[in-house]
Amino acid sequence: MNKGDIVKVSYTGLMEGELIETTDEATAKKHGAYNKNRSYKPTIVVIGEGMVLPGIDMAMEGMKVGEKKEIKLTAKDAFGERDMKLIQLVPLREFHKQNIKPLPGMVFEVEGRPAKVQSIGSGRARVDFNHPLAGKDVEYEVEIEASAKSEAEKIEYLLERAFKKEGIKYTASGEGEKRKISVEVPDEVKAHKLYMIMQAVFKVEADKYLGVKEIGYGEKKAEKAEANAEKKQ
Repeated sequence: MNKGDIVKVSYTGLMEGELIETTDEATAKKHGAYNKNRSYKPTIVVIGEGMVLPGIDMAMEGMKVGEKKEIKLTAKDAFGERDMKLIQLVPLREFHKQNIKPLPGMVFEVEGRPAKVQSIGSGRARVDFNHPLAGKDVEYEVEIEASAKSEAEKIEYLLERAFKKEGIKYTASGEGEKRKISVEVPDEVKAHKLYMIMQAVFKVEADKYLGVKEIGYGEKKAEKAEANAEKKQ
């Protein structure tokens, strides 16, 4: 595999024998960490684009489809070194604005990253914004399950990656700068609270990795329906 390849990769991460994360359902159950609300399957990444831990990104280069590799990652290539600058004093009023009552040991999310309240005193909370595993060495088993070769496969992979669902139908038309992808998104995906973000992700990645700038979502069907409605009037 090389930088820029779009692949499906499965992995399991451990720290001192304790499960960190896994894409395998059986492994999650074995470690007593199974979550019925998540889907266990290989994840889709573009090698070298920082979509996985740095150490995993580097390890995938040179691997072959079907190959498994066990890798030991230092903190630098895993969740990063601990940074004392990420331990900050936050006024309690900032929590109160969000209707949050901070307590020592409480973990909450800030812009998608975990933060932990270490202590409270003098009207302020001492909060650690480091990743919980920052400064820790970890071990991962990585396997590249498949790699997208044709444009069709690359589109399918990127659609699945963006919309978190397999088998989304699409049509590709035009050539060069006029190349366009029209996507038929299922209603259950459209109802997702992050649907607009999913659309944005696919648009950006289709442009970056496929060179396709124009993305449609059933506009032609909508236009036809509007035209029919106007005729009836």
